Amino acid sequence: MDHGSFWELIEKERHAMWRLCRALTHSYDEAYDLMSDTVLAAYKSFPSLRDKAAFRWFLSTIAVRIQRRRRWRGRLFVSIENASEASYEMTAESSYDLDQLVAALDLLPHREREAIVLFELSGLSIKEIQHIQGGTVSGVKSRMSRARIKLKETLSDDSLDWTESLATTRGNRQVHFPPASIQLQKS
Repeated sequence: MDHGSFWELIEKERHAMWRLCRALTHSYDEAYDLMSDTVLAAYKSFPSLRDKAAFRWFLSTIAVRIQRRRRWRGRLFVSIENASEASYEMTAESSYDLDQLVAALDLLPHREREAIVLFELSGLSIKEIQHIQGGTVSGVKSRMSRARIKLKETLSDDSLDWTESLATTRGNRQVHFPPASIQLQKS
């Protein structure tokens, strides 16, 4: 497969990929970095992809693995935010509903969050998620069921102070990076 078709496939999957990266991370900056790293890794290994129909699964698998590696490294090393005194100001978030969903997703255990995001936002099948996460199909179904129940409870909880929860989710920073503004550059 040539790399020209890679960019066509990336463009078709751009919005789904952004939603996945945003849901797997805790900030827009991390999501942007994850998406960039995913596209780079996918570009490098694109010649090994045999079936274009599996491209979304291919990208999702790469994104999940990169994010898992980052979390693992994060446990070993101090984050840059904690190490430096540098701070920066970002513009206000334009979508309150999206912030609420991300805050609710942050409350889920990692594997449940990953399963629900891969299914609902990336559109992967349960079997594809099982290949990404490992385990069994029934395990994936159980994680998704638990995630849906917890999300429903969290999002319908009127006593939850979303202002405080959203500030915690965003690390007390206001952020903005709408999916429509993502511009992929061809190398």
